Amino acid sequence: MDQWNFQPPTPSSLGDHDVPLDGDELVGRRVAILVSGSIAAFTTPYLARALRRRGAVVQAFCSGEALRYVSEETLEWATTNPVVTRLGSDAEHLSDANPFDVYLLAPASYNTIGKLAHGIADTVLTATLASALGRMERGEASVLVAPAMHGSMHNSILVANCRHLESIGVRVIPPRDDYGKHNLPREADLVAEVIAARPRPVR
Repeated sequence: MDQWNFQPPTPSSLGDHDVPLDGDELVGRRVAILVSGSIAAFTTPYLARALRRRGAVVQAFCSGEALRYVSEETLEWATTNPVVTRLGSDAEHLSDANPFDVYLLAPASYNTIGKLAHGIADTVLTATLASALGRMERGEASVLVAPAMHGSMHNSILVANCRHLESIGVRVIPPRDDYGKHNLPREADLVAEVIAARPRPVR
């Protein structure tokens, strides 16, 4: 076992918020991570940084329930952007000035999947996703949904909602099933999904 020599770390040219690039597949791309109320929300800062390591500009949108499991400050640090937690006069959910290339709902709770499938836009997440679907239908963006929930919530309604979303062009990412739960896929798998979903050339 190595022993610490009590020396300070080697200086780095990277700033506190910077990440080293592992690839350039998402350089020039804007990715929205929409975080809903699942315990898996605590992993989303790692996901945000993994996307940034491929060059993406990342913006987080968070529900009030999600903030029970991950802090706004942590997501802001991980993305280097303010977290959108409510609908405001700047209309961030419409993102007209800086549109997103990919919208990733991760984790996608049972509740948010149901609202999205039925056109309900009554929260910061669902209103943003309503706009995202419009952009998707015009070929301007991709929408990805990563379900994460307890296995007891896997029922015919969930299946029907996911199948409906797939039928209109949403990519439903298969969950990682362990211990009777639909778990969020690993960061590398979610990043690969985002890379594959790039809808158009860089502007």
